[in-house]
Amino acid sequence: MREVCYSQKALIPAAGNRWLLTLGASICTMYPVLFSLGPITLYSFGLFAFFAFLFGSFVFWKRGKESNLAEEDLFDGIIFVTICGLLVARIIYILLHFQRFGFSILSWLSFVSIPGFTFYGGLVGGGIALWLISRQKRWSFFSVSDIIVTSLSLVQAIGWLGALFSGFGYGRDTTRLGIVFPGSTSPRFPTQILWMLGFVLLFIFLWKVEQRYRTFDWYRGKKAGTQTGFLTFTYLTVLGLLQLFIAQLQEARVYWFGVVPEIWIGCLLMVTGIMGVYWRSGREVSDDWLQLKARFKFGRAEGGRIGKLSERLRTGIMKKKDHHEN
Repeated sequence: MREVCYSQKALIPAAGNRWLLTLGASICTMYPVLFSLGPITLYSFGLFAFFAFLFGSFVFWKRGKESNLAEEDLFDGIIFVTICGLLVARIIYILLHFQRFGFSILSWLSFVSIPGFTFYGGLVGGGIALWLISRQKRWSFFSVSDIIVTSLSLVQAIGWLGALFSGFGYGRDTTRLGIVFPGSTSPRFPTQILWMLGFVLLFIFLWKVEQRYRTFDWYRGKKAGTQTGFLTFTYLTVLGLLQLFIAQLQEARVYWFGVVPEIWIGCLLMVTGIMGVYWRSGREVSDDWLQLKARFKFGRAEGGRIGKLSERLRTGIMKKKDHHEN
């Protein structure tokens, strides 16, 4: 089954009585269903989800082997964390859309006819599951979570590519270059592409920096060794930044205290990530505060940047005062 959508070039009035030539969408092809054979239907998102799980599991296995973790423990961890993450993601989605499901258990379990998962619910559920199995297997939680977020970024990149092919997860109406997705009558911003590119770059960064962050002087601080968790909290920071940026391109349906929930979530993730990186580093708040005070005083006393700026402000105020007196 294939859906092909077309959009024509249109002249859109812009500010200042100018006309802006935009292309709503060039010819775009969506494949929400790859093929149907009797009762068997293969959905494009389901296929991409399979490949995402496959490649994500491979990355987790490879990094786990490099960390000297047993293969059977790795597969146990993959299965347990995935199941718990999906279960919590489904439960949170049902609670948020309870009027759609009601108390029908069959509706709760109808993943095909009534699909729906909440990613952040799955992230929390998977994190709790990882903490539990880390205690059972006597793993270092942050050592394993660093491996998981690397594989998870690849999973999300492939998943958002599947969302693009399936035609869901798009943004709000746009007068610029957009795509008319199935179910929409106007060009929509393809936020799936931004999510996909963001997670691809994040995966590449996490993959490369995994062997290098231990040499960062600013992260190690005064300690001889480095603590794990750098990749985990870097992932949360970037995830928050992506959420904050893409929330501006999405259609708002719900507001929390006048702000869309995605903004609150993005801020929470970003702040948690930044604080987590600092917490896991070898730096001390007291030492950094003393250094900051010393630099500030030095700048004022010895003609540093702060001192020069203060001097310019004082000079400017004195000149204005003399000018008014004359």
